[in-house]
Amino acid sequence: MGSVGKQPDWRTKPRDDQTPVVLGNSKNFWIWSKEHGFDLSHPPTPDSKPIEPRLRLQCSLTPVIIDPAKTALLIIDLQNYDLHKALGNDNPYFYLAEDTILKYAIPAAREAGIQIIWVTTGYSDEDVEEMDPAVFRTFNFNPVEEDPNWEKLCLGEGFSNKGEYRNQKGVGEPIGEVELEDGSRIDAGRVLIRGSWNSQLHDPLKKSYDESQGTEKPDVHFYKNRSSGMCLRMTDLTEYLEHHNLRTLLFTGINIDQCVMGTLQDAYLRGFDTILLKDGCATDSPGYANMSVEFNCLRCWGFLSTCEDLSKAVSKLHDSTSTDAPS
Repeated sequence: MGSVGKQPDWRTKPRDDQTPVVLGNSKNFWIWSKEHGFDLSHPPTPDSKPIEPRLRLQCSLTPVIIDPAKTALLIIDLQNYDLHKALGNDNPYFYLAEDTILKYAIPAAREAGIQIIWVTTGYSDEDVEEMDPAVFRTFNFNPVEEDPNWEKLCLGEGFSNKGEYRNQKGVGEPIGEVELEDGSRIDAGRVLIRGSWNSQLHDPLKKSYDESQGTEKPDVHFYKNRSSGMCLRMTDLTEYLEHHNLRTLLFTGINIDQCVMGTLQDAYLRGFDTILLKDGCATDSPGYANMSVEFNCLRCWGFLSTCEDLSKAVSKLHDSTSTDAPS
């Protein structure tokens, strides 16, 4: 990776000995074998009996074994601000990712007993007051798509000679009323402020979340005020995962190259197992941004799989359990 020229054997050739091996340390380890790929089920010791039930999830290069009881499905930033058409959104890739999550990932997670965690952007008034300038720029400025004639541009219009301008509604500012598809009107609230309508989960997903609240394992929801939900400033999610011994994280959401990637990288750096479900992700960035994240998840930051593969893995688990049951 990153090298050029003819590579020596020690870089590229398989070992003669391909027997199973333990990767990691006594507190955090995987077990690899050529027959089964990577075992991420985290038994007490490498010699412990295999964890049951276990899921065999096919990833792009290798299968992995995961323990549903130690696994969480993270769904990131699928909220009205980016998805509701009343706010001018109409990205088909966002809706395709949403549909895929609803069709495959959520039902599979519920059936397998995988904890579902929603992570959305939502600022408090204190967050707005203490917002760092780089974060402020992300939401409060837009690029000038067609360069104006700077010599004739009147002063005071909000443009800079670097090609950006302040948009009308930045974080914390009121959007006002918007019209829904049924003709009714609703106060959209202040931009990305916690509890406001625009910061809530998009309607089909909110329905799924609400339905889970009466179940044995209800979904949980965390707000974040940075692109990553697991950076040093964001401790609630990490503490929840550690408290509930959730070690393996399945990632979905938008944008794949921003908030999904940021949270996944921080999880990876904290020692969690990270698996990107690529068909449950999307972005409004250029295509190469999406490709970069997928490529790096293929090898560097964990594993690359799909919501459909998760659904298949759970179906096989269900089938094997039924077969093993006494008649």
